[in-house]
Amino acid sequence: MYSNDVLVLTREESVMPHQPKPLLSCPPREETDNMRQYQRLLRPYRVEARPLCFPMPPHPVINAPCYDIGAGGLCVEASRSFEIGELMQIRVHVPKLNKYSPSFFKSYENDAEQYVQCIGKVAWVRSSGGKYLVGLNFTDIDPDQRKALKNLVQKAMQAQS
Repeated sequence: MYSNDVLVLTREESVMPHQPKPLLSCPPREETDNMRQYQRLLRPYRVEARPLCFPMPPHPVINAPCYDIGAGGLCVEASRSFEIGELMQIRVHVPKLNKYSPSFFKSYENDAEQYVQCIGKVAWVRSSGGKYLVGLNFTDIDPDQRKALKNLVQKAMQAQS
């Protein structure tokens, strides 16, 4: 089943007047961290997600904050539910991502316009007070972008400890 919505997650204050806070329906981080292949970092990056279907119909926009991100996927807080297993086109704006990339061309890229573009699958959906936490696994992502995300998360975790 395909939805007719586009999920746009942004960092701007007009869309996200508060920082994401842990939601009651979210499992304790130590539980999910033990199940994950990659660590997650709490970051409200700007994200655009569209259901993967052809032809691409026009979609109304839904604004919601990104909760966390890692090399294996991300979690978002959305105003509506999504179907488990639904495939999504995902574009995440990650400033300065290229400095964590193993790519040869990383020094020639523009820091302001760096995106992770991939295909993701809705892994789980949890309801909380009229909102939904949506877990998206990256299923088709460039290996250099996955490595860059992994390096970014590791450096941020080291800086926090």
